[in-house]
Amino acid sequence: MASDAKSRHAKPAAYAILLFPFLVFQAACMSTAHAACTTTGQSTICDSSAPNPTTSTIGNGNVASEDNRTVTVQNGSSVAVGDENAISVRDNANVTVQSGGTVSATGVSSSGLYGTGADTIEFANNGQLTVQQNGQVLSLGTETSAEAVNLEGSGNTIVNDGLIRADHAAAIWFQNLSGTNTIINNATGVIQAPGDVIGASGNGAVDFTNRGQVIGNLVFAGGDDTLRLYTGSTITGNMDGGGGTNTVYLNGTGTASLPGNFTNFQTLYKADSGTWSLTGTITGVTRAEVQGGTLALTGNNSNYTGTVIVDPAGTLQARAQSLPPSVLDNGLVRFAQPDAGTYTGALSGTGAVEKTGQGTLTLAPSGANGNTYSGGTTISQGTLAIGADAAIGAASGALVLNGGTLQANQNLSLAPTRAVSITSANGTIDTQGFTIQLGQGISGAGALTKAGSGTLVLSGANTYTGGTTVSAGTLQLGNGGTSGSIVGNVTDNSTLAFDRSDATLFSGTVSGSGSLAQTGSGTTVLSAANAYTGGTTISAGTLQLGNGGTSGSIVGNVSDNGTLVFDRSDATTFSGTVSGSGALVQAGSGTTVLDAANTYSGTTTVSAGALAVGDSAHASASLGTGATQVAAGATLGGYGSAPGSVINLGTLAVASAMPAFAGNTSGTFTIGGDLSNTGLLQVGAVAGQTGNTLNVRGNYVGASGTLAINTVLNQGGAATQTDTLVIGGNASGTTGIQVQGTGSGAQTVGDGIRVVQVGGTSASGAFHLASPVQAGAYQYLLYQGGATPSDWYLRSKLLAQPGGGSGSTPGSSSPANSDPATAPTAYRPAVVGYSLTPLLNADYGFSILSRLHERVGDIAAIERAQPAHRDGVWARVAGQNLTMNGNDRFSAQARTYFAQFGKDWTLAHDDAGGSTHTGAMVTLGTASSTFDDSQRAINAALTSRAGSLTMQAQSIGGYWTRYLPDGTYFDGVAQLTHYHDKYSDVYGGGATQNGLGAGVSAEAGKPLRLGVSSLAIEPQMQLLYQYVHLNPFSDSVSAVSGNTSNELRGRIGFRLFRPNLSNDAKTGYLTPYFTADILRDFISPGQVVVGDTSFAESPAKTWYELGVGATASMGKASMLYVNLKYTHNLGGERRRSVFGQVGYRYSW
Repeated sequence: MASDAKSRHAKPAAYAILLFPFLVFQAACMSTAHAACTTTGQSTICDSSAPNPTTSTIGNGNVASEDNRTVTVQNGSSVAVGDENAISVRDNANVTVQSGGTVSATGVSSSGLYGTGADTIEFANNGQLTVQQNGQVLSLGTETSAEAVNLEGSGNTIVNDGLIRADHAAAIWFQNLSGTNTIINNATGVIQAPGDVIGASGNGAVDFTNRGQVIGNLVFAGGDDTLRLYTGSTITGNMDGGGGTNTVYLNGTGTASLPGNFTNFQTLYKADSGTWSLTGTITGVTRAEVQGGTLALTGNNSNYTGTVIVDPAGTLQARAQSLPPSVLDNGLVRFAQPDAGTYTGALSGTGAVEKTGQGTLTLAPSGANGNTYSGGTTISQGTLAIGADAAIGAASGALVLNGGTLQANQNLSLAPTRAVSITSANGTIDTQGFTIQLGQGISGAGALTKAGSGTLVLSGANTYTGGTTVSAGTLQLGNGGTSGSIVGNVTDNSTLAFDRSDATLFSGTVSGSGSLAQTGSGTTVLSAANAYTGGTTISAGTLQLGNGGTSGSIVGNVSDNGTLVFDRSDATTFSGTVSGSGALVQAGSGTTVLDAANTYSGTTTVSAGALAVGDSAHASASLGTGATQVAAGATLGGYGSAPGSVINLGTLAVASAMPAFAGNTSGTFTIGGDLSNTGLLQVGAVAGQTGNTLNVRGNYVGASGTLAINTVLNQGGAATQTDTLVIGGNASGTTGIQVQGTGSGAQTVGDGIRVVQVGGTSASGAFHLASPVQAGAYQYLLYQGGATPSDWYLRSKLLAQPGGGSGSTPGSSSPANSDPATAPTAYRPAVVGYSLTPLLNADYGFSILSRLHERVGDIAAIERAQPAHRDGVWARVAGQNLTMNGNDRFSAQARTYFAQFGKDWTLAHDDAGGSTHTGAMVTLGTASSTFDDSQRAINAALTSRAGSLTMQAQSIGGYWTRYLPDGTYFDGVAQLTHYHDKYSDVYGGGATQNGLGAGVSAEAGKPLRLGVSSLAIEPQMQLLYQYVHLNPFSDSVSAVSGNTSNELRGRIGFRLFRPNLSNDAKTGYLTPYFTADILRDFISPGQVVVGDTSFAESPAKTWYELGVGATASMGKASMLYVNLKYTHNLGGERRRSVFGQVGYRYSW
């Protein structure tokens, strides 16, 4: 084309010579011709004044006088010529077509002043043509060599903001063979031609900048041309760089596309911050460099063999199908992939890669080293599929999930040095049936979604905070080592697996329709309230629910082939079914309730807290079939069952005996195998109701454990209300039964109350009472044998069987002659003291009422020898040892001591020798007693000893005595006594009781001399009455009624004495005496009610009493008196006592 143009524009030299005179003439005429264009020196200005348009050529073409010319076509001015040049000047020209100005030529066949055709504007070298907006340069003729602008040389610049147009020729032509001409087509500029917009005759270079419109093809010649395209510009035809080495620049800050193909450009630069789209195939370019902004490729460039460079400020954007096979990426390569595409080329450099678009991009580099770019990979949209870590660049490059998906097309592991993060736009990893392993932690504020079948293994410490969703396949945390974790909640609609060898805590909440798997050998602790519904699998290690606090739970069933642990401090219910070959552990301090019929075959361990198998609404609940062990301090129980054997070192609580079920209905807990009990079998309910049953279908071995039951302590038999231990096999070992009794007690009927039922044999001593069982007035003892020989019963009977008593003495088989129907009733030991103490208190009161000679000595006899008629004071101390039976089985031995102090006043003294006295007295006494029940010893586990009493008493009283001259006396006494009784039975039970007593005594005696001897006998009579009232009280077993007794005692007897034996000096006298009396109680004592049972004692009513004593004067003012007595019953119950006292009197 260039050679054609050149030949088309060649003008013969002779033709130029012939025209020379015409040109000279024309130039002379132009300098003076038209007033519309005014030339001053080298400057021509055309305005809009007439004549307008100007129709003559401005300039003389290629002559020296046309150098440095300035031509200005002003607004409204028009230079319009015919078949000739409109403006023809030479070097250094400056031609301006202002806005509104027009320069046109209508070339038909003219050669023009340069001989290159009727070009509208032409100049040679280093000139500039400026066409302002709305200015026009037009070639209107039909001549194909008459361009709108013809640059005859080089170094020229065209700046176009208006219109440069040729109707039949190129718009701009370059005649230069070397050098460079520049065209700047600004945003409002239009350069238009019917074919090629520019043309050239030689190999000169063109630097073409287009910010506006180019209508037509842009075809360059053989020079080293440069094309600069800006966003917002258009070229309607193709671009051809022609010969030479040509460069195209894509500039601007906006968005533009380059339609059609462009050829013969060896170098392409994308500059500035704008975006350029190349819609055609890149051909001929050997180097493409994105220096800034974005270069978008949409054509098919798969066969491109040149170099593609993306600089740090640049972005190369394309579908996989449009990206050249090799890119040196030091900036950003963006795969805008709306559809599926595979890129097998090589990406290198320090830059990054971004995936956008909703399609799937597969990076499958064909090179052995894969892609080596090191700036990282960001997946912002759609899917990026890889088969190897090297597909996403150097191992040091980060992977950022920014709303897109990373997909595996084969098993792969991401390099541990590759940082992985998720932005707030979230991200997805799609394993697509394969396994992806990430050893590094994923960071960021976004959420992770696991998609596709296959497994995603996260073995690093992941810290992304947006949560996790498992939509398909398996998300595995850990890979058998000691790392692999996530934070936050998980929406699990497929499988979440934990695979670590150490202990790890997961505090997030797992929800969704998926399942959870524990696959590692370590322990995974779930501390949140998890709600996933797909079930749980433990294939190895331990899954622990809770971490010792009040949270940590799952729902649904568990396939347990490892260990399932519950570790919470509060009460929680698990309703799922646990199956598999694994174990179950209750480790928390709280209570775990299992409400399902579990089938796991491993062991069950209750190491702490309580494990309840079934509440009252789920009695069909059960543990697995394996053995169960309950540790010391832990509790197992409920309403369900443990199918295997149980070793209990802690507590086994049946039904409502579980603290968590306090107040619920009674029920049964069943053990399908054997039970070995070292701890506590708590069968009795917390609230005290009866009816719970522990059913052991196998054998029972007591290893010094305890069975605790609630029992209504009644007559038993058909009225039995008790908790029961039922043993299907044999019973052996030793177990203490702790009975929590209610009821008021009764005499049992038949076999009594069955508390242990044994289907096999029962070893003697297999059970004993851990502590006494007492109710009301009764004590219940444990006996083996009844309707069935191996069962164990509570009976309020005293049988000859030595075992099963109140303490630790083992039992033995009942003798064949043991008959509960005829055996004595077993009363609790405190009853003996309660029933006998009123008698002892009354007897003490009678003792301190005493008799005249014991109280004040033999005053009458002494005063005969030493008349004194004096007042006096006296004191005496006494002690008594009394043994008495209240009936044929209750007895007491009392040791009583008192000190009595009195004051006498002599009221009168008869001249005949009689006298009258009165006095007051105070008594302080104490007693200690022991009680026995002789029939308790029938049972070898018991003794007859029942208890003891300590009494404290304080009394005040007064008396009146009249002595007749012959020694006859009349004595009356009255006193009030306060009693404080403190009881203690042989089991350590105790109580206190207070009471009051009032007593009076009337006594008379008359001494008679026995013949002529010095002896005298004094018949005596005495009647004593005492009222004793003891207050009601309650001990730890039952209420005890008060007791009111009216006691009337008579005495008849004599005193044989020798009065007034004196010393030689007649300064001291002694009256020794002997007494013999019969005493009789005329009124039976009152009743004592213990619980609902009345006790009326029947002690001996009549007894004799023998005594000796003496009264001795010491000087005129003092007297000492002593006596000693012995009593013995006359028929009736046993009564024995020894009484002794010593007294002193001082008179003045």
